[in-house]
Amino acid sequence: MAIVTRWDNKKKTIILLEFESEWTWDELEAAVQKADNLIGSVEHFVDLIIDLEGASIPRDILTGAKNLLASGEARPNEGARVVVGANGALRTIYQTLQKTLNNDVEGREVLFAPNLSDARAIIRGLALDR
Repeated sequence: MAIVTRWDNKKKTIILLEFESEWTWDELEAAVQKADNLIGSVEHFVDLIIDLEGASIPRDILTGAKNLLASGEARPNEGARVVVGANGALRTIYQTLQKTLNNDVEGREVLFAPNLSDARAIIRGLALDR
């Protein structure tokens, strides 16, 4: 599988989605479903780290992301989403989607981190404010 979805810690408070170099929208959909199942298996807040380092981004990213964001609402215990390894182009695409799909991304904003260590630190900081 080109996207590995798993708990990132023993407390089951962070899910890590690790993208390999090549992936498809079907694989992303399966990974999101697995993450949703993991989030639903606990009652506390669960944050997500989406590790894109070294992953290629499909040409149809705008259409695919739009369809993904419009496909449902976040769970009540779904926490922050922190993306690792997003280049400038991907950040610009996200900003465009955020403006275009304002209602669909509300409550599902994305933060960006340069590496996994910083992503975990961001999540630790956010958890203190809950």
